Amino acid sequence: MSSRPDSSWHYAIAFYALIRAHGKLHRLIRFIGRTESFQKSESDNEQILETLDDIESELDSVRRSIDE
Repeated sequence: MSSRPDSSWHYAIAFYALIRAHGKLHRLIRFIGRTESFQKSESDNEQILETLDDIESELDSVRRSIDE
């Protein structure tokens, strides 16, 4: 593993994190689409916020790998 920021290892880590974020975003969109707005409960809102936090974490991982 190269420590250079332009190494293929850094690109692979960033790409993998983006794939994970994409998958989580896709699941979130399907979840929101299945749930009618008038039927949303507090637990649904918590799940949505948790998933958004997970996506943000994945994107932060990409930012860190690019900045290294």
